[in-house]
Amino acid sequence: MIKITNGVFTTEVTKGAYDRFYAKQGFEVVTDNDEQEDEDNGEDEIEY
Repeated sequence: MIKITNGVFTTEVTKGAYDRFYAKQGFEVVTDNDEQEDEDNGEDEIEY
């Protein structure tokens, strides 16, 4: 899920819904919760 806004309304939608509908209506991504969850769960990429 990603959090999106049009400057007035903020909501969470799937990436697919954003790509298909919301991006065309001027919404922008505020946060990508999938990436944030990975960081919160310690699943960051580890470089050796």
